[in-house]
Amino acid sequence: MSTNAIEIVQFTLKQSADLAQFEQANSAFQQFIDQQPGVLYRSLATHPDTAQYVDVVYFETMADAKRIGDAFMEHPICQQFLQLIEKDRVTLARYNAVSQTPCEQSA
Repeated sequence: MSTNAIEIVQFTLKQSADLAQFEQANSAFQQFIDQQPGVLYRSLATHPDTAQYVDVVYFETMADAKRIGDAFMEHPICQQFLQLIEKDRVTLARYNAVSQTPCEQSA
């Protein structure tokens, strides 16, 4: 059994959010995530009909997921990302991975 953890966050952008501004904030957030020890993979997707987003992050351990979640609430880059989101429409769930296929990145 894996010790990896998966975090799934669903959210909607504020109506006042500028898409270009969100793309910049997401790019900065991705750089923040890429620098965090314990992060294996992140994917952001949007539903074409509802404009709802889903952010999926794989972590080495649940402790990594919690540590980075705590850092998210404090870091200025993450706060810029968060300012564009409808906070009352965010759902977050963390799971322990039971089975998974390795994600291989091409060079």
